[in-house]
Amino acid sequence: MLERVGTVARWTLIELLRERVLYVVLLFTAVLVGSSTVLTPLAPGAQKKVVVDLGLAAIDTLGILVILLSGTSLVRREMDRRSLDVLLTKPLTRLEYLAGKWLGLVGTLGVLTVAMTAILALGLEVCGFGWHARYFTAILGSALSMLVMASIAVLFSTFTSPTLGSIFTLALFVGGNLSTGMLRAVQAAGGNRLLEWISLGLPSLGLFNLRGAAVHGTGVPRDQFVVAGCYAALYVMTALVLAAHIFRRRDFR
Repeated sequence: MLERVGTVARWTLIELLRERVLYVVLLFTAVLVGSSTVLTPLAPGAQKKVVVDLGLAAIDTLGILVILLSGTSLVRREMDRRSLDVLLTKPLTRLEYLAGKWLGLVGTLGVLTVAMTAILALGLEVCGFGWHARYFTAILGSALSMLVMASIAVLFSTFTSPTLGSIFTLALFVGGNLSTGMLRAVQAAGGNRLLEWISLGLPSLGLFNLRGAAVHGTGVPRDQFVVAGCYAALYVMTALVLAAHIFRRRDFR
């Protein structure tokens, strides 16, 4: 099983890394971080915070951009090339196929995250600010968020077009970042059962947002990492199993 999943993941990774959009993303990251260094005189006394905050935000934004552009078309691309029919005739279950696609997308995001982190670190060194270990905290949170969003993109890719999949994934990304504040606002207003269920059904991406702690130097409780990791693992497994169930009901012959 692991060998079959690994084979799909490897070919997906190679295919995604060959796409021009990924190199454009890396170039955009370099430009964005470079622009932040130019704009730092506009914030006297807070130059380092400006560079770090913009750099970490760029990693988040460009990560979801890759997911929207590539993740939501993973299955459709195979269908259009008619290669999916061949793959599914082999001893490969649909869950293994989707898990391999997800791992390939995650591997691509991992390569890009490492590259973007290196660009940010270089930008900080050039500015004379230096790198701090707590920045890895925010990047780890972003990585967990990307794992969740990648599984959502794979889920939508099994039954929608890439355009609709991107719209739905983006909507959940925005809603997931607002879900915690939405739930608190609803509870403070006396509660609304429907809105509470909607907010709870959205991915709780605020759990992974550790950028403020990294920028301002505040500590992050170790328990939060454990909770965030368990939440991400559970969400990913649920999304992939649901995707496999939907995918299994489709007839590609």
